[in-house]
Amino acid sequence: MGLLQSKGFLEGAGADEEDEFFTEGRVAFYLKGVVRGKYLITAAMDTGRDEFENLFKDLDDDKSQRLITNLDPNKIYPVYGDSSTVVFDTDSRAKLYLAIDSDEFNLLVGNYQLSLTDTELAAYRRTLFGINVDYQSVSKTKYGQPDTKIAVFGAQVKQVSVSDQLRATGGSLYYTSRRQVIEGSEQVTIVVRDKNTGLVLSRQPQQQNVDYSIIYDGGRILFARPIRSVVEDDVLVNQDILPGNPVFIEVDYEAREEFLEQTAYGGRVRQQIGDHVAVGGTYVKDDLDSQDYELTGVDAEVRVGKNTRVVAEYATSEGTDSKVNFSDDGGVTFSEIAPNGTEQGDAWKLGVDLDVGEWFGRPDRYQLGAFHRRQEKGFRANGNYLEAGTDKSGVNLSLRLTERDTVRGKYELVKTDAGATTPEIEEDIGTLQWMHEHGWWGLTVEAQTREQRSEATPDSDRDTLAAADLRVSPIDDLTVQLKHQQTLSGEENNQTTLGAKYQLLPNLALNASGTAGTEGESALGGAILKWGEKEFYVNQRMTDHRAGKSTTTVIGTQAPIGKHSRVYSEYQWEHADSGDRNMSVLGAQRQWEAFKGVNVLLSGEYATNDSESEDASHLALAAGFSYAHENGFKFSTRQEIRKDTGDIDQTQFVTANRLQLKLSEDFTLLGYLRYSKTRDDNTDEDLAFFTEFNVGVAYRPVRFDRFNALAKYTFLDKMGPQELGQIESFTSESDVASLEWSLDLTRNLEWVDKVAYKRETELVGSLPSRTTDTWLWINRLNWNFWRKFGLAAEYRIRTQPDADDRRQGWLTELMWRPVKNFRVGAGYNFTDFSDNEFADNEFSSHGWYIRFQAIY
Repeated sequence: MGLLQSKGFLEGAGADEEDEFFTEGRVAFYLKGVVRGKYLITAAMDTGRDEFENLFKDLDDDKSQRLITNLDPNKIYPVYGDSSTVVFDTDSRAKLYLAIDSDEFNLLVGNYQLSLTDTELAAYRRTLFGINVDYQSVSKTKYGQPDTKIAVFGAQVKQVSVSDQLRATGGSLYYTSRRQVIEGSEQVTIVVRDKNTGLVLSRQPQQQNVDYSIIYDGGRILFARPIRSVVEDDVLVNQDILPGNPVFIEVDYEAREEFLEQTAYGGRVRQQIGDHVAVGGTYVKDDLDSQDYELTGVDAEVRVGKNTRVVAEYATSEGTDSKVNFSDDGGVTFSEIAPNGTEQGDAWKLGVDLDVGEWFGRPDRYQLGAFHRRQEKGFRANGNYLEAGTDKSGVNLSLRLTERDTVRGKYELVKTDAGATTPEIEEDIGTLQWMHEHGWWGLTVEAQTREQRSEATPDSDRDTLAAADLRVSPIDDLTVQLKHQQTLSGEENNQTTLGAKYQLLPNLALNASGTAGTEGESALGGAILKWGEKEFYVNQRMTDHRAGKSTTTVIGTQAPIGKHSRVYSEYQWEHADSGDRNMSVLGAQRQWEAFKGVNVLLSGEYATNDSESEDASHLALAAGFSYAHENGFKFSTRQEIRKDTGDIDQTQFVTANRLQLKLSEDFTLLGYLRYSKTRDDNTDEDLAFFTEFNVGVAYRPVRFDRFNALAKYTFLDKMGPQELGQIESFTSESDVASLEWSLDLTRNLEWVDKVAYKRETELVGSLPSRTTDTWLWINRLNWNFWRKFGLAAEYRIRTQPDADDRRQGWLTELMWRPVKNFRVGAGYNFTDFSDNEFADNEFSSHGWYIRFQAIY
């Protein structure tokens, strides 16, 4: 608390009035423990230093300082004489974190990944900062479902939600549409969709550092295995010459958006009514950019057996829940799925799953199912834009007649709403299939009927096709497959496919298939070689369709080369009638201990994209090593260079070097050098540069601890990129040297002295440069005159010879230490300048103050 008296340029001093009473402080804590043997509590908060009325505002501000990190040696002195390690046990980039965990109840205030995906329609996923409460009763039904489930969340966020839908390419490397992904916000899912209806057949959440790794500052995702573009299905008849269901990679994440502050809140409740009936509800309110998003859903389930149930869902939405981008080349190029006007719509679903075998004590043998799903064009939830404006119905059955014979069948009807330029389309597909497995061989026979109608073709013919698939495994590691498809009526679409899968070695698998038919020809081939943790893969895809020819080759490899090290590469060549496109990525990272005390780091990545519409490349190289000796010598260096071509051609270089040397048991030296430059290669101009050099010496005598001294020299030269609205560039260069010591003259009298010098040169645009020299000298006596009371007197002198300016004055303070680790001081500053040698002192301030200090 204090009274600040200012005169001169008040706005520059940050003062509204000449006399202003102020209060400021800081609250920081961390705790972790178990309460009543049941609740595990983890909590932390650091408000940062601020005015009292602002301490508990903007708790989601990710610019606040973390606990303990206020001891920044670069801002005060680069030497503290210790080797502390800071560990963050709280996952929060904001001021506050609180987690309470138990078997039934979980509460979290901080960063969390929200996934309300119990239902298909009213699904919502985001990574937020705020409060998240989950309750799940310990009591469960006889089917294993909790009697009560409640999830509530609320957040105030400053980022935008992005959903990237990427078609799998057969490779392991993919890029997001935003190159600056907020750390820890991504949710990666591999989704398989039905090739006929587009319905989601399976969703497989991926785990970071197990299934994939991500580089946030670049938006690069590297899977631990290649992701196939299609997966085999159990349907023989194919309209396309590439068989299988398409695979998508969904990446939902948060990206920074300037000047955006939004709120999101909602929750979900599910309640069992006895063992057989459950009802639920979902509500979400999210402000996305300037558009509000609201999602409401209700659902119910009646379960009369483990696999027998009836499910009903209804949901309505207004607005869009995320920015959706689509890529069919692994993230090299994207197209944004922009909403058309005001998005608003409803969706509902009714589904029945029957396991008739359960009624006769033979579960999983006789299964029936039916569903109806309607999604209006304006309905948006969980990135399901691919199914907007569709009406889908279907029935299915699976009858396991014997141990070797199975009959499957399904009938699906899909209606697509008419658009502004497209007519309404209705398509129905019926499939009946018989499968026979006989040890080393198997046979599948299938018949399919299909008809597509629209206003343009009201009298379209129905297509009926039949297919047979013979599978032979003469040996355990080899499977040969022969499939033929024959048109019985309608448009001719005959196909014959020959394929083989061979486990040549325990670590080498080969697969290949070829299709020839009425629509054209296609070939698929691939190989995966595993050697320990190393992997090499090749995928080749060729099509000669009536719509055009295309050939795509994907070659990739990744392998660990020691602890925390690996190399990866991937190449894609695509040749199509619509144009050629080549993409290649080569990267490596290696960190190892060359010998005792020496660690080396090497990493690099080179990527190119060559197409008719765009030529771009990216090169990033980094190298560094660190050395630590038991005698107190430590040194580390890191060099990075990055070169980008394409929309912007620029080169960036960064170096960071740090040295710590224990000269003796009394002397410690520490210094660092950081340098960075970003240059526009087209104009040959510097966009930004930064140079900072620091060296400091600490003298702390072990056998004469009455005297301590610190010395530091800092050189800073910087030019930042022009900000919005800024016309002229600004360059600043400064040299600052300081020496500070303390000496206990007697048991109760301490002398503290500080001498500092600063030379600063500023250059604005084409104006003449301005250089200023400043000297600062401070003398202070601390006197413990009676028990726990002390008195301090300080005399300051500040001079600027070029301006013939000399200021001087006194400061006095009364100090009281009521307990061992707490001190209170009250004083008055008679001077009108700061004691900080880095301050510009472009304004004057003085007045009384009260100070509290605690040590723990």
